[in-house]
Amino acid sequence: MRPLVSYASLLPQTVSGRARDNALFSPPSGPSEPDIIACAISIARHLYRCKLICEDAFPSPSTKGVWVACVWNEACVRAGVNPSLFQLQDEEFVDTSMILLSDMKTGIKHAVDSSYGFDTSRAPDSISHNARHAQAILTSMSFIYREPNVGGNPRHPYRHPIIQKAINAFWFQNKDSDGIIFYEYFAPIPIQAIALVLTVIECCIDEWTDGTWKKSSWNEERYKTVYRSHVKSLTDLRDYSHPQSVGLLEHIQRELLQDARAHAGAPPEPVTGSGRLHPRAINAALQEDLPEYDEHNTQIPTINISSAS
Repeated sequence: MRPLVSYASLLPQTVSGRARDNALFSPPSGPSEPDIIACAISIARHLYRCKLICEDAFPSPSTKGVWVACVWNEACVRAGVNPSLFQLQDEEFVDTSMILLSDMKTGIKHAVDSSYGFDTSRAPDSISHNARHAQAILTSMSFIYREPNVGGNPRHPYRHPIIQKAINAFWFQNKDSDGIIFYEYFAPIPIQAIALVLTVIECCIDEWTDGTWKKSSWNEERYKTVYRSHVKSLTDLRDYSHPQSVGLLEHIQRELLQDARAHAGAPPEPVTGSGRLHPRAINAALQEDLPEYDEHNTQIPTINISSAS
């Protein structure tokens, strides 16, 4: 059973307060049909963004079309609405790859500046340091390491604290964040999500290669190239057959998820329910309740319980 309580936060701001209360508490009368459809559309948009984050930040046009149908059906199931009530159009999804990347870059820029030691001073020494530093860590890709050791041997790949910080800020801010509500997309943190974070970090560092911060002129093709490169590197690490590397990336992915859920104030594992009693539980309940029922009734109804799980 998927709880409606979390979906109230997904309702558009134009939806009435009454509709939000209906979404929270799901009274017998229920919200109106337009409000349910509005909620389903909002859920679908979040699901679409989850696919960009966790499956492919740069999907093909045909893939986008498949996604639209997929997320609309899933959103209708979650919101309890018939998909045929509303024909969702591609235009409903304004979260393009570039909008997603722009939002992420804006959110992480200052953290990148401080984490990698860039100096905003206009002094010649600071400008020179920034330029050399940015070029060095980009050339060696040392920005992905917990211990960059620029010019030496970097250690602990994909362990730089800013990776965790970005994941927490983007998708695990609190219990209403996408990483919690749509937990199945993020368990464990996908390679594609890590690659997306690294792409944004690399872009932010690139903005310092002239010594002073200059807004990036990266276009979608350049973002895509860098993103695909990070996906390949992560995939190569996952598939590397050296005994000491077996399970390394999987461990990193699980650890990122564990820390992210803790940051959001959520339990280590999602709490879910099947929405119905197992036949064994029903039989046990009947054994407990029927004797009491018999004291007040001379006839006990016959109840057939399927043994199917």
